[in-house]
Parts: sequence; C-alpha cells; structure tokens
Amino acid sequence: MIVVTSNWALGDGTLVPAVAPWHATLTTAIHRAVLRAGVRGDGSYRPLEGLDLVLAGDTFDWLLSAEWLGGPKPWQGTLAAREAATRVARRSFRAARRVLGPVIHWARHGLAVPAAARGRPGRTAVSIPVRVTLLAGDRDAALEHHVGRRDARQPVTTGSRWDDGRVSIRHGHELDPACRTTGGQPAPRDRQPTLAESVAVDLVGRFAAAVRPLAPAGKRLVSRLAAAGPIGLPAVIAAGGGAVGGLAGDDASLADAWRRSVEAWWHEARRTVPACEVEFDAVDALAGWFADGRGADRMPAGLDRLRPRPPRAAPGVVFGHLPAVEDAAAACLGPVPGAVDGAVPRLIACVETEGWPRWQSVLPVEDRAAVVAIRAPERAAADGGRIVDAA
Repeated sequence: MIVVTSNWALGDGTLVPAVAPWHATLTTAIHRAVLRAGVRGDGSYRPLEGLDLVLAGDTFDWLLSAEWLGGPKPWQGTLAAREAATRVARRSFRAARRVLGPVIHWARHGLAVPAAARGRPGRTAVSIPVRVTLLAGDRDAALEHHVGRRDARQPVTTGSRWDDGRVSIRHGHELDPACRTTGGQPAPRDRQPTLAESVAVDLVGRFAAAVRPLAPAGKRLVSRLAAAGPIGLPAVIAAGGGAVGGLAGDDASLADAWRRSVEAWWHEARRTVPACEVEFDAVDALAGWFADGRGADRMPAGLDRLRPRPPRAAPGVVFGHLPAVEDAAAACLGPVPGAVDGAVPRLIACVETEGWPRWQSVLPVEDRAAVVAIRAPERAAADGGRIVDAA
C-alpha cells in the first residue's frame, strides 16, 4: 500500500504556530487507512504486507521564520544565512516531534495491526513494515542536508523523487513559474530568490511579524496566506472582508499592516529582483494587485501565466505541490484553486497491485467504508482482548 501526502508545513514557531491542530489527525488517518485496506473485496481480512508512506514535499516550512526578518535571507550563501537556516531547521524538528514521532516509530518498529483469524481481525497484533520517504519541496529544499546532518541513523529516506516503476512521486514545484530559478535550473547557493520565496519571506513573513500583537484573526489570516502562494494571496485577502479596507471585519490595523507590508516587499523586490519567467514586470503588477485587495477574478493581465499547471501525465504520477484540477491525469495534492482554507493537506492511498494505480482519499468522512478500528490499548475487553469496533 502506498500513502502519499504533502504540504504539512511544520515550522519553527517564531511567526506562526509550528504545529496546527489538524496535524494531530494525520497519523490517525493513515493508521485507519491501513486497517481499512486489510478488508479485501470479498469481505475477508488479511493484514497488508507493508506500507510505503511518502511525504511529498514541504513537510517543513523553513521560509516563514523570524530569522529572515532584517537579516540574512534563505537564498544567500553567506555563513550567517547558513547558520540561520540550521537554527530554523532545528527548531522545526523539535516542534515536529509530536506530529512526526508516530511516523518515526512506525519506520523503526513497524505499524501494529490485528492479525488475521479465520478471515477476520484477531485479538493478537502483528507489525507490518513501514518505509517512510521525505521528499524535498520548495519550502524545505535543503531537507537532505539538514536531516542527514542531524542524525544519520534516522530511519527515513530523503530525496527529490520516489519511483517504483509504476508510481512516480515528486513535489513538482519546478513546474510552478513562481518557484523556478532563472533558466529552470536547481537552486544554487547565493542566488536570486524565486518569486515565491520573495513573497513568503519579505511579504508574508513581514506581515506575520506585524500582526503578532494584534487579534487572533490576524494569526489565522497569516496561516492562510502562508499556504496560498503568490497567485493565491488576493483571494485570501478578499475573503477577509471583500477589500483591504474591510480586512478581518472592521479591524483597520490589519489592513494598514498589510498595506505597509506590501509596500516594504515592493521596495525589497526592487533591490533584489526575484527570478520570474514572464516578460513583464511581475513585481509591480503583483504589488498593485496585493495592495488593493481585489480577488482572483480581477487578476491583472498576464499574471495568469504564473499559475502552476500540471503537465499531461500518466495516472501513476503524483505531484505534491501542484493544485488539483479536474482535467489532470496526474494526482495533484496542492491547494484547491480559489479555496481560502486550502492549507489542510490531503492524504491519498493506493492499494491496487495490478494495472494503473487508482488513488482514493483517506481523509473525507463520506468516503470511509465499513472498517475495523482498534481503540486505545488501555481499554481492554472482559476476556483480556482489545476492543474492536466497526467504524
């Protein structure tokens, strides 16, 4: 069985909470999916032989951090920038222990599921092997460097692509014009920022620092902005009240903070021009669009070319970064176009062993079949066995 997810965006906690409430539900959903998959088409039960869990990029968000405000930048190759990047990564690792702890435990010891007894879940448990792979995204591009240096004994595999001959998985940010460096080459040290990096660090990060003393509505807005990407920001701002002046209800301080942040980003982007594969001044066009609070339906001419678009691909291809579109053959796990709350990651699973894989969602309640769910171990039945419920 293969389970793919992406965009968990675990941060260092300096600007926004490092861990969101929905993070706690992800490992539970994965465990439930494995239990469901043990129930075969004929109604019999047999534990899976193993699980490949692929976190397809942006598991961490190393761009939205106070380390980058007024000092070194993540795209710089200076010693100060490298040391700052290491601090951001270490803080995010510490904050993520509660979320990733179960995943690391599975990789080391396997995932406990009921053994089969006459085609039904039995009272004893067996452990199935779990192979965990972390793929680098645009927000955690140095994943292999930091994970490898942190602990070489970590029972996870890191890389940029997962492929078993039938299924190919990668983050896919290289197909997003806002995330590509000049010429589309891999990001070198000491370079221009990408447009997405510039917006995340010098606009969203600056705005996050400005609204920290303000109402909780500002913090929720920052979380949505962080997940949206450059082209998605106006939709998030417009949803706050229809215009910047009405952002987050009647709180004018949020609107003022946003306008100041946009102006400061514009000045910074004039000094350090971000890489952008369009033939017009995208910075000016974006700054005007961001500042006036117009929604996605009033996008300036030409900026539509900055939208990431999935390529025509085989059904076995999965992209973690690209947005889901109806006519794409590939499975795409990025934010839903136009959705303000597109930050919650998707989980998709494939249990087929023949032909092209067919993916199904793990999270939506309406898609859950009748399955067995194992309750907490401390709740024992009268005969000493563990409680088994039909979900």
